[in-house]
Amino acid sequence: MAENALHGKDGAIYVDGQKIADKVEWSLQMTRDYADVTTFRDGNKVYAAGLRDVQGSFAGFYDTSGDLGISKADGTAYTVQVWAKDGVTKVGEGPAYLDASVTAKTSDAVRVQGNFRAAGTWTIT
Repeated sequence: MAENALHGKDGAIYVDGQKIADKVEWSLQMTRDYADVTTFRDGNKVYAAGLRDVQGSFAGFYDTSGDLGISKADGTAYTVQVWAKDGVTKVGEGPAYLDASVTAKTSDAVRVQGNFRAAGTWTIT
């Protein structure tokens, strides 16, 4: 089993086909809404599954050549792709809105953090 494990060093995140450079992590959450459909005779709570809520985050260093994580945080939906192994193992992709923040402090490199939220149907592989 361990031979199928992937190291995070090869991960990547893309916006409209361009890699967001200098990032060190991304996450993808795929939660669902659930409706409680429990009735009097049920032996435990019972739920009906609703729609999937796809969203995620990314973080890393500020790209001085033009940081896509910041420039694309403009309220427009862009195609976002997240890769476990860049160019080989795609985890998911779909249209999303981006948010971003920049942090600078005297004891660290300038960092960028951002979030993305589905703006349409995502494909999860």
